[in-house]
Amino acid sequence: EEVGKALEPEINVTISTFLPETYIPDIDQRLATYRRLARMHSLKEISDFKAEMEDRFGLLPPEASNLLIKIMLRVLCIQAGIRRLDLNEEQLSLHFSEEHQKNPMGILEMVGDGGRGFSFSPDNVLTADLKKTGTGGVMSQTKNILKEIRQRVNA
Repeated sequence: EEVGKALEPEINVTISTFLPETYIPDIDQRLATYRRLARMHSLKEISDFKAEMEDRFGLLPPEASNLLIKIMLRVLCIQAGIRRLDLNEEQLSLHFSEEHQKNPMGILEMVGDGGRGFSFSPDNVLTADLKKTGTGGVMSQTKNILKEIRQRVNA
């Protein structure tokens, strides 16, 4: 069997995502933390990492929390076969990679279930209208949509 190239999704969100110097003052530790985050491939890893960071450095500042959310979105995109995610306050756009899905028809079934503000274009882009509930609500909606897609395309 041929092994396809790994999916590295592009995640475009309108939130600040970084580890502040005030949170991890040592540059070497900060860089090591970024490298570790880049290698994460499961939601459990992210959850365990968050607990470890809070134990070592205290409560996460908003930018660091946002960074973990962005990593979570990347992990879910990889699992759902999405090569690019664009998110703003009102809309989510997902660009799919056909070669990274077991059941691409699952997306069409999800759109066909209707009544949820989804549309799917011929160039493999799913658009979802989101409820305006602030950044946390938009992230939560996005996470739930990605989890549903992951279940449908990997079925």
